[in-house]
Amino acid sequence: MSRSVRDLYMSLRGLVSRAVVRDIDDTGSNQTVTLDTHYGRTRGKVPVHFPFGFSSHAPHDGAVTAVVAAGGDHADPIALPPSNPSAARMGNLPEGETVLYDAVGQKIYLVGGKVIRVDVVQQLDVRVAGQSILTVDKDGASLTGTLRVSKDIIAQGDMTASGTVTGQQDVVGGGKSLKGHAHTSGKEGSPTSAPL
Repeated sequence: MSRSVRDLYMSLRGLVSRAVVRDIDDTGSNQTVTLDTHYGRTRGKVPVHFPFGFSSHAPHDGAVTAVVAAGGDHADPIALPPSNPSAARMGNLPEGETVLYDAVGQKIYLVGGKVIRVDVVQQLDVRVAGQSILTVDKDGASLTGTLRVSKDIIAQGDMTASGTVTGQQDVVGGGKSLKGHAHTSGKEGSPTSAPL
């Protein structure tokens, strides 16, 4: 191997290296890492390049990443998003399935093209325009706003409640108001009651 070919090989070989992440700073407009690329060589404030629309802050204890020397310049490194297989990794997925997860095992799991499963530790919060409209926790669900149920969504248009259903103003069924309708006692000749 000629010297020029060997020099080219070494230059290409050095463009990408593995690194151990020592610290992650997620406070600025761009996440940066402090990392060890080689024994005794620590680099600080190395920018991390995430795909658009995705962001994460991996636990740095045990995190690793790959570092690219931009334009072959080792003074201009770019880090790929760090991973931390020691803290959390959702593995053993069937082919074609996807999971978004965090360090405590919460996940959004796209299961077999049929189900989207959301697993949370304490609470699921759905927000619209910054306002919480649906909160789900171990005690149940709370909905803020109007609930509209279509018979195309629930079989036969029926809704079943195993507990008490309470309406703060009124409950209307089949066009009849529980608050405003009049009824008789069921005995012949009995008077009609006034609405509530």
